Amino acid sequence: MKTHKKRIIGVFILFLMVSCALESQFALPNDEKINPEFIGEWYSEENDDESIKITKNGEKSYRLQVFDENETNESIAFSKTIKGFSIMNIQTETKGIITYVFYGFNVEGNTLTFSEVNDKLRHEEFESESELLRFFEENLTKEDFFINPTELKRK
Repeated sequence: MKTHKKRIIGVFILFLMVSCALESQFALPNDEKINPEFIGEWYSEENDDESIKITKNGEKSYRLQVFDENETNESIAFSKTIKGFSIMNIQTETKGIITYVFYGFNVEGNTLTFSEVNDKLRHEEFESESELLRFFEENLTKEDFFINPTELKRK
């Protein structure tokens, strides 16, 4: 069980590389200032060789550096609050194609909880930012909207 949990957390830490979370060529609107509670270094209690460092990238974006024992990945992200839920838009780029990956997140004290936005709820590709936003607004309160929660602790 412990090895299985370490693997799940390891997969989360490498979420930029391997993800089952909702993806789109469109992002949610980037119109919110950063949340200072989110800034810091976060690690897995199961494996402290895996961590994520979140720094301010601008007034409305973060720089995410994901570390594991073998490599470091970096990306830019921003958050959007919809109906009281915080959504992280993480920008990834593969072979020149930009894709946004979506996670729910919550910071309480020294604990950061990330959850994937369930990609199984989408039935077709989004055609615009407004269509993506409408998807979030219509589905956000569904019980299975956020899946696979993972907790990290502040260093």
